[in-house]
Amino acid sequence: MIFTTLSFALFFFVVYVLLLGVRNDAARRYILLAASLYFYAFWNAWYLLLMAAVTLWSFGLGLFIAAAKDERRKRFGVAAGVTLSLLALAVFKYAGFFSQNVVLLTGGTVPSFIRDIVLPIGISFYTFHSISYYVDVYRGLVRPARSLRDYALYISFFPQLVAGPIVRASQFLPQLARPVTLTAAGFAAGARLFLAGAVQKLVIADQVSPFADGVFASPALYSGTTEWLGVLAYAMQIFGDFSGYTMMAIGIALILGYQLPQNFRMPYVAVSLADFWRRWHITLSFFLRDYLYIPLGGNRRGFARAQFNTMITMLLGGLWHGASWNFVLWGALHGGGIVAYHAWERFTGGRGDERRFAVPGPAAWGLTLLFVVMAWIPFRAARFADTQTIVANIWTLAPGVRWLHVPTLFVLAGVVLWHAAHLCRLRPRLERLVSSRWLYTLEIIAMLTLLLLFAPTATSPFIYFQF
Repeated sequence: MIFTTLSFALFFFVVYVLLLGVRNDAARRYILLAASLYFYAFWNAWYLLLMAAVTLWSFGLGLFIAAAKDERRKRFGVAAGVTLSLLALAVFKYAGFFSQNVVLLTGGTVPSFIRDIVLPIGISFYTFHSISYYVDVYRGLVRPARSLRDYALYISFFPQLVAGPIVRASQFLPQLARPVTLTAAGFAAGARLFLAGAVQKLVIADQVSPFADGVFASPALYSGTTEWLGVLAYAMQIFGDFSGYTMMAIGIALILGYQLPQNFRMPYVAVSLADFWRRWHITLSFFLRDYLYIPLGGNRRGFARAQFNTMITMLLGGLWHGASWNFVLWGALHGGGIVAYHAWERFTGGRGDERRFAVPGPAAWGLTLLFVVMAWIPFRAARFADTQTIVANIWTLAPGVRWLHVPTLFVLAGVVLWHAAHLCRLRPRLERLVSSRWLYTLEIIAMLTLLLLFAPTATSPFIYFQF
């Protein structure tokens, strides 16, 4: 189910009414668990078996790790759990990719049973949830779940199940120790976030997606200026689509009485790539830092080793997004960019105002934004040849079909104004002139108006469903 469809609205209405009508906390959790399983089964009921398997073995291994008396057994439990979770991810997400590359090197054909594998929606997220559970139990950051129902709810909680944010066991399991509470304040805050996410998805992402899809489908046809606009359109699309989904997910969870972590913080105002990854897909950035970069050694073994660890982390982060060399290239670009930024910091004397060659803020922002937008090209392009064509066309302003898509131009102007308002701290200034209640009401009215006027008649799946 997609959050912006009538079927989801009916589903959520039934779930919320049931929760309101039941006072028993255990019954409310069973309702949420049943709703989450139905939500996932709505796509493909057979893959409930895979999610159930991940849930059962990670629940059992969590108890094993906590009960182990010596360090060796604890480490064995963690290693077994991480291996099983990554094996599930490798089979369903990467088997075809690796088989195709082996075939290219050795000849032959990909076995039919591998070609027929369908990527289970959300597998990248719930396997990462299980990994965070093993490690957090081992590190003593969270107590092992004693209730299979509660642990299954952590794995399958429907707002964030299929596209994040990545929720750690230490963030969510303690919330399950408290009663399920539905409040008017939670409903109001959650509804506001849901509407804001819907605006990002329907008014920004879905408005520019036909244009971005058209340009990337046949890049050789279009002029360089059109392809510049197409690349900017995709930058807006993926931000509006993914940020919109996670904002709606956080809003739904708030309505249901749970808090999910923030996942975006205006990434296109970043002044460095390191700053960008503190703002873009924050939960993935912190997951890779805490469960990959730091275990690899982090920055504890000198500058060169830290940069090597950064590169490995970003390469695997790119591959996590999809089984394609395009995603590996995207990860390599960001990894190389962060390494170059760290080298620049080291050369100029580190952070702060005492650096020998400080880049002015506007220039730092412009360079970062240009790099991020250019790196979206291989992320979106279907083939490496398309990436080469687009890069060549936009830098030579190649001739071709000119298609100045009017909705994209309007959305681009709106996004620029939105970021300018954020940089000018417009909302805090308005709060000094208008009461927060009136401002909240005006925001709701404005968002509903935008949705009524500009929402497309048919909604499209969220981009991160494929990851």
